Amino acid sequence: MIIDSHVHILFSRTQPWQPLVEQTLHHMEMAGVDQICVLPHPQFAGNIFPNKDDMLFQAEQLVEIYNAHPDKFLPLLFINPSLPPDFSLELMERYIRNGPLIGTKFHISMIADDRRYEPIYDYLEEHDIPMLFHSWYKTVERTTFESTPADIARMAKKHPRMRILMAHLTGAKLRGVMDIKPYPNVLLDTSGSQPEEGYLARAIEELGADRVLYGSDYPIRAFSTQLGRIDSVALSAEDRDKVLYRNAQRFFTKGGRS
Repeated sequence: MIIDSHVHILFSRTQPWQPLVEQTLHHMEMAGVDQICVLPHPQFAGNIFPNKDDMLFQAEQLVEIYNAHPDKFLPLLFINPSLPPDFSLELMERYIRNGPLIGTKFHISMIADDRRYEPIYDYLEEHDIPMLFHSWYKTVERTTFESTPADIARMAKKHPRMRILMAHLTGAKLRGVMDIKPYPNVLLDTSGSQPEEGYLARAIEELGADRVLYGSDYPIRAFSTQLGRIDSVALSAEDRDKVLYRNAQRFFTKGGRS
């Protein structure tokens, strides 16, 4: 079995989700991927700070996608922390706690350890809801509000009970792996750029196989290429299963800590 923990379906008001989902399902079948964690991306439509209507639109679209293929998709709710906290909490209550979405996704709206996140983080921690957070170390083209692994680590230190999946192994590189190593509540997905030799093996060496999840960043990168990253490392059958799906099964649940 294979669960991809990092997949985008880039729907918008002008791009319906149906053809994108059909294309994604086709490519999943070709690559042998069984389930995917769907990351919405309202910022893809051009507004780095999506408004309340945008947030409601993406939530409803994710519900439709899940209802159409409940056995294939694990949808995460995009959160814009610059909106009033009460709105974000209401959104999570409606679509995650009392709906089919299974967690939250944070991108480049605000640095991860900004104090304005605190009401959201408190809610996630209280209700044991998983989150995926974009991060990257960059020397050029870094967005103003783009978090680094060091930012993720500071956030994790303040919220040790919060379940965090830090995105982009290749963006974090070894420096990022070492940033999060002291914080067992932070896991890492293998996505980010194209595969580079050595990073995955070192991440597993430093963090252990229990803290690494396969992720592709499809459709920006291909399922098959990113699966090659996993095949390049000599893993035991048990550790390979952990990276490819068991860790994802454990992580992408609402409530009931395992």
